[in-house]
Amino acid sequence: MPQTTRLLAEFAADAELSESSSATGHVKKAILDVVGVTLRGSLEPAGEMALDYARSYSSSGPATIIGGGLRLAPALAAFVNGTAGHALDFDDIGLGAGHVTVAIAPAAIAVAESVGATGHDLCQAMVVGYEIASRLTRMYVDTRLGPYAAGYHKPSVYSVFGATAAAGRLLGLDRNRMQNALGMAASQTGGLRVNFGTMTKPMHAGVANRTGVEAAVLAARGFTASPDAIEGRFGWHDVICRGQGDLEVALKGLGDGYAIDDGLIYKLYPCCGANHYAIDAVLNLRRQCGFSVEDVDMVDVFIESRNLEEVLVYPWPRSGLEGKFSLAFNVAAALTDGEVTIDTFTDEAVSRLEAVRPRVRVHPVHDLPQNGARIAVHLSDGRVVEREQLVLRGSLEDPLAWADLVDKFAANADDIIGAVRREAVIDAVRNLDQLKGIGQLTEPLLSP
Repeated sequence: MPQTTRLLAEFAADAELSESSSATGHVKKAILDVVGVTLRGSLEPAGEMALDYARSYSSSGPATIIGGGLRLAPALAAFVNGTAGHALDFDDIGLGAGHVTVAIAPAAIAVAESVGATGHDLCQAMVVGYEIASRLTRMYVDTRLGPYAAGYHKPSVYSVFGATAAAGRLLGLDRNRMQNALGMAASQTGGLRVNFGTMTKPMHAGVANRTGVEAAVLAARGFTASPDAIEGRFGWHDVICRGQGDLEVALKGLGDGYAIDDGLIYKLYPCCGANHYAIDAVLNLRRQCGFSVEDVDMVDVFIESRNLEEVLVYPWPRSGLEGKFSLAFNVAAALTDGEVTIDTFTDEAVSRLEAVRPRVRVHPVHDLPQNGARIAVHLSDGRVVEREQLVLRGSLEDPLAWADLVDKFAANADDIIGAVRREAVIDAVRNLDQLKGIGQLTEPLLSP
């Protein structure tokens, strides 16, 4: 069994990262997107309750609550911002680790503020965090195997190590203390998929970030953990992964390029990404054929069976939050409203769209890839129009440009921080690697 904990810790602490313009560019895009969805998510009940909880500790500090108008201790800020950032399910996904940026960036930003780090320091910490999180997913040919198949949520079992590594890098942990930090994180992995469709799902990201900060801060003070907490008997791989997956693969080529160079998947719809191909298919057919919901007798939706049976687990939602994990509901919304937005996922919308529910039939199939959907719309004039959607805007195959993410950020941020602060944030992120301190980024995010 390889010395996984030690080797990952050595990389996180000591790696001399090359100046990769690709990696830095991807970090900037991810930071802009995540602070935007966090601003908007701060208005969601999960975001508001997380902040109320953190406020109850009366623990003021250096770390910004995005959209909250105050600063708290870094671990609390990381928890609040992580929870708010995932409250809408509008944040990026990728690197095999699922919702990866939202489970790493809040910890990194909170620690960067607390130590007076530069923007360059933050960028490098994010690259390290992405690498550690992604590395551990490489044990499996399909990242839906292993802990995910057992019912764990990927950010809670992979990205928690990324948050810890990023925070530890910013704190300047040596390799031994970084090893202890990763060991502490190993004992706090978890996050159950049974909580999809509730406020606890976004809390998984909050806990991953809080764990990352706490583990790194405690390690800096000399707190100890098992030196082989990932690979040892009764360790993370043994217990959380049930011994499945090849840890040697996770270490292969460590330091030869960066996972983040591949980019991330950015969402245009605030719901589980497994819905997005079907949503795009409906919206594209509506534009192409010019029909409305009144013209539709029935819609057949075909999707890869595991996505339907293991992720989109609600045949029809009982709440707006459950709607984010209901394929039939998302198709009904796209069919009826011609869009899927933040306002789609309310309890009122669930009731309103109930009338369309009998006209949407969902079918699990084995002839479609994980990323794909096929729909057939039966129109009242007897026509049947069909579309197979295998490429998604925002995916690695059809990525969003910086300008697209600026538009998304503005839509999420303007009502909260206004146009002047919005432009200040965009400018700060655009020049992130040149900032002498990250206050230029965080100060405008302190919404009144």
